[in-house]
Amino acid sequence: MNKLLKIFLSKLSFRRQLSIAVTFGILCLALFSSLVSSWQANEQVQRTLIEQGRHITENLARQSALALLYASPDNAAEAVSATLAFPSVVSVEIRDTDQRVLLARGNTRPAEFPKNFVPPAGAELAVLDAESAGAWRFVASVYSRPSAASPFQVQEARRERLGDVAVVMSKAALSQMTSDIFIANMSSSFSFALLILFLIRFLTNRMTRPLNQLSASMARAEAGESNVRAVLSGPKDIADMARAFNSMMAALEDRIAAVSHAERRIRHLAYNDTLTELPNRMQFMDLLNQAMDRARDNGQMFALLFLDLNRFKNVNDTLGHDVGDRLLIAAGLRIRHSVRAGDSVSRFGGDEFTMLLEDLDTTTVALTVSQKICLALAAPFEIDGHDIYVSASIGISVYPADGMDGNTLLKHADSAMYRAKKNNSGYEFYESGMEATISEHVLMEGALRRAEGRNELLVYYQPKAVLATGAVSGMEALVRWKHPEFGLVPPARFIPLAEETGLIVSIGAWVLRAACTQARIWADTGMPLAVAVNLSGVQLRQRDFIDSVRAVLAETGLDPTLLELEITESVLMEQAKEILSTLHQLKEIGVQLAIDDFGTGYSSLSYLKRFPVDTLKIDRSFVRDVTSDPDDAALVTGIIALAHSLRLKVVAEGVETAEQRDFLVRCDCDLIQGYLLSQPVPPEMFERKMLDAVRRAQ
Repeated sequence: MNKLLKIFLSKLSFRRQLSIAVTFGILCLALFSSLVSSWQANEQVQRTLIEQGRHITENLARQSALALLYASPDNAAEAVSATLAFPSVVSVEIRDTDQRVLLARGNTRPAEFPKNFVPPAGAELAVLDAESAGAWRFVASVYSRPSAASPFQVQEARRERLGDVAVVMSKAALSQMTSDIFIANMSSSFSFALLILFLIRFLTNRMTRPLNQLSASMARAEAGESNVRAVLSGPKDIADMARAFNSMMAALEDRIAAVSHAERRIRHLAYNDTLTELPNRMQFMDLLNQAMDRARDNGQMFALLFLDLNRFKNVNDTLGHDVGDRLLIAAGLRIRHSVRAGDSVSRFGGDEFTMLLEDLDTTTVALTVSQKICLALAAPFEIDGHDIYVSASIGISVYPADGMDGNTLLKHADSAMYRAKKNNSGYEFYESGMEATISEHVLMEGALRRAEGRNELLVYYQPKAVLATGAVSGMEALVRWKHPEFGLVPPARFIPLAEETGLIVSIGAWVLRAACTQARIWADTGMPLAVAVNLSGVQLRQRDFIDSVRAVLAETGLDPTLLELEITESVLMEQAKEILSTLHQLKEIGVQLAIDDFGTGYSSLSYLKRFPVDTLKIDRSFVRDVTSDPDDAALVTGIIALAHSLRLKVVAEGVETAEQRDFLVRCDCDLIQGYLLSQPVPPEMFERKMLDAVRRAQ
């Protein structure tokens, strides 16, 4: 019972508890009222029936005197019949003074009552002689009736007791009436109780509605909602409670907002540089650890760039720290705008900044970003009327090639940065052993300078094919460096060095001449295939570049329409204004122009429409996942549609599987290039594998 009471008090709401208690109380009251009323009615009916029994017995006693006087049952037969006619009378018995039965009628059960009567002495009044579970027995004495009084009679005539009469009355009527009365009382009591309950429910709903609304508001606040307000309604005390609740919630919201603002401020101060608002060293280390975890899980690589502002100390010393601080802020903004949207930039300390470039396929993106940063910072900063010139030295380390932990990557990027500062080269990739010696870089540069004269440079060719027919339509010329000690040096290693040192101009001219010469040889054999040659931004900025192209075409005798020059999208965007006239002059010669690595830069459509290009080459980073990544598939589809709307041909680079080829066929791509056709191979192997196949097809 105690357990049920605890559950009742703890689990049910106050409203439910109140409803149950009131309902139970009213029903109990109705039941008690019905029982009391029924008991009282039963007592009244019983008294009435007993009184009726006495009257019937007394009446029978008066009418039985003659029968007892003459011992003649017939004289009482009519009175007995009349008595039995009453609904509750079940038996009648007349006895003389010796208890001999003169007349007995009806349903008598002798064992139910005592055998002998116990009449009242000296009275004609009937008494309740005996009572059983189902009947009463009434007894009255029968006396003789004296004759009319004589005027000469001195004494009053004496009455003589003649015998007794007994009347047995059933209690069935009493039971029936008691049951009917109880049912009627119960029906009326419970009907009235239900009416009262309905009225109470109606009134309590109206009265407790404000309290319920306040309770619901409190429950929402307890669940975590902050912008909760109670309705100001109902009785004054409940309205005051609601008003107090609203004041409490308003104060709580103010405190939560203040605490939240303080937490954000504390976190911002802990993880951000107060001057530039960029992430500070602590947050950068967290970002670096997260980047390593992602790269390790996904098998990717990323680059860490360590940047130092050159000549910043002079600005602080000559113009003051206030100008130096504003220079740092402006430099941070330029760096932020030079990287990709998903890359992170941090102020590592002093005049040092760090960047993380994630999800890289090659180091070309790191190279391109470094170039953009150097160009952005090379422009003058106008502060307080001063044109301030600074430059950047950037060291680049690549995960996992240059280190498997954050400290190692930072150390190697810092070493590369110092080499860039020493060589005044702008940026440097980390190389193994860079901390121990700097001479290897100089050795590589010297070897590269001698590579052309020693015939160490080679040109490999990778075919391009028309998707619709599968026919080889051209090839791309790719430079390779085969050093007698270093072996086959990766282009990603010596091309940046060539651009840094300016050797790219002579190497590019040599590759252009070699490619045109080879294309003319194949054209003379009946295979006029267009050859594509990559150009660097340094070459395009050369004043005599157009003349050198004309000279190579004249020297080799190659039809200009069979020469295609490829410029990366990033170079075009960085030097759009400077090289636009150069591109138009190349088109006047008849040379085909292509935008390489399209999609990796930030092309302006207005510039793209102005460039006199013929072909867009989709970067391999988008083609790689077109069959599994919906985003890459959508990008490739969009690039192809954009190119065709500008009447440009599209070449997809890095096609390695038949599934990629089939997807590009469905997208109406024009040409493909990649390992599915062939790796870059020497000219002899290219001629043997590709051109022989073309001849057989013809």
